[in-house]
Amino acid sequence: MAISPVQTLEVPDVCHRWLENRGTVYELLIDFMGNSPSLSMIAEWSRGSGIGKAAEGTQGGADLVNYLCGRSPEELVKICEYEGTEYRRLLERNKQRPLSESQYTKSGCVRDVAECYETVGVAFNKLHGEADDHLAIELEFMTVLHDRMLNNCYGEDGLLKLMAAQEQFLEEHLLAWVPSLCEDMRTSTDSPLYRALFRLLEEFLKQDLRMLKVWRQSREGELVH
Repeated sequence: MAISPVQTLEVPDVCHRWLENRGTVYELLIDFMGNSPSLSMIAEWSRGSGIGKAAEGTQGGADLVNYLCGRSPEELVKICEYEGTEYRRLLERNKQRPLSESQYTKSGCVRDVAECYETVGVAFNKLHGEADDHLAIELEFMTVLHDRMLNNCYGEDGLLKLMAAQEQFLEEHLLAWVPSLCEDMRTSTDSPLYRALFRLLEEFLKQDLRMLKVWRQSREGELVH
């Protein structure tokens, strides 16, 4: 999903880099959590600035830079072969730890997640038949809200509602289960790619929630004054 560039939103200095980078980090995570790592995907991310944005403020992002960036074509081919095999073992065939919220939280969460999507009028084209509570789908939901926020046409009240919706989804869904998933995955693999990705995922979601709260509180403070 293409993420629109930051447009005319007024944000405090502490939030500028976060707001500019967060869409790219979500896109990176969706790519690698939802797809087997093809050579073209690995090469594109290793050459671009996206991983560098992920590295700002996260150790997982820095680990990705160290592993993928500056590699020769021959090295990228070997990385792709190794990590593709690990993706199939760790994420596709591992039925004990599927990447879905319902495996880590209460029953009925799939319905709860679907209702969150419906409430804001979001529907996904699931190319691989993923469940509504699959990690990649939940992350993509955050990118939809992020993009709407950047292109907000509903004034300050609409902007605050979009912020609150993202905070709520992070607190009640993603951060309710992803830290346990990340711990499981990091202890289940020696893959430099997936150890870095799951570290990045946990670090970034916690950071994202903190920054959303900072920005929303600053906007609400401006309204009071």
